[in-house]
Amino acid sequence: MNGGIDFLDDAYIDAANEYFRLSEPIVEAFRKETERINGDPELQRKARIYHRILVHSGDQVQKLNAELLAMGPEAGMFAAVIYASALPSAIGLYREKGIPLSILRDTLEDFDIWIRHHREKYGVWGLSELGWLARHFRCGIFRLGRLQFMPRTCYLKIKVFRNRDSGALVALSDTGVAFRADGQIDGTNGVTDPDGRWEAVYTNDGRTASGNQIWPQGYADRRRMELDLLQWELVLEEGDWVLDVHIPAGCPMTHGLCRDSYRQAAAFVREYMSGRDIKAFVCHSWLLSPQLGRILPETSNIVKFQRDYRLVPVLSDDHQLFERVFGLKTTDLSGLPRDTTLRSRVLEYLSAGNVIHDAAGFMMWNELEYNENQ
Repeated sequence: MNGGIDFLDDAYIDAANEYFRLSEPIVEAFRKETERINGDPELQRKARIYHRILVHSGDQVQKLNAELLAMGPEAGMFAAVIYASALPSAIGLYREKGIPLSILRDTLEDFDIWIRHHREKYGVWGLSELGWLARHFRCGIFRLGRLQFMPRTCYLKIKVFRNRDSGALVALSDTGVAFRADGQIDGTNGVTDPDGRWEAVYTNDGRTASGNQIWPQGYADRRRMELDLLQWELVLEEGDWVLDVHIPAGCPMTHGLCRDSYRQAAAFVREYMSGRDIKAFVCHSWLLSPQLGRILPETSNIVKFQRDYRLVPVLSDDHQLFERVFGLKTTDLSGLPRDTTLRSRVLEYLSAGNVIHDAAGFMMWNELEYNENQ
């Protein structure tokens, strides 16, 4: 498979689909779009320029995405063709790094997911999750089993300490994070707390670390605690290398499949990222909502997923939950379906005047050796 202008012919589409594994209606949409592009010299010229930017000019991809999105949802297949044109470059990167192409195929399942998402949202085939998908073609994210893993520096504003004897973990907030009286980030769900607002303070004089604890259930404690650094060692902070965990739509998210993904990720790091000191798995998702952990049954896959993480409050709301669970954000709950346990429990909870918000969480790298019966 070659790059260049080859992505505008049927032979390229057929070869590329060995990786994208798209259904025939989507493949047909690709054929119609390339035919449309080839029938318009200006579109053809633009497609070739955009292809070169996507493959060769990483610092201009954000601008490229803005231009593609500005064409509107109806032009989503044009964006899909441009992104599909980056496949030969992705194959080359995988081969250069020695990563099996089977992992690329699994990673590119997102292509089908987001083309279908575009159709559900706008009524036409296309692609609009451009910023997210750019990393799939640049070895920026990998699907390993049920989950996706993105190597990056830790974005959580925390200091995590491990007891040198017992292995117990304690998380402290970084200085300057503003919390409400309930221990959530001030502004969560659009709610500020002028009277109860407080800011975390972290200090470390080389002998003692002092700060506000972040409890594993996902809230901050205004009371300060001190850790003797002869007994406690710093094992994770903002800026350390981590694997950011993402959960693609699709097949069921059983706990067994998730744990198998973590093990695959650990093996992947040992094999292909041995020079990078990965400290933890981190995740920011509606699936880590502390409220879901309280209202869903213990047998829920979501609850089991949460239990592997120590939660961290983040500035968030319920927008992502509504989109993922109900397909839209609305304040009118009366017409929303209650056909699953998740939907029913969420609507019951919200109808009682409660709120739900996302959270982040972390799982230390060595915690992969957990109790299988947990």
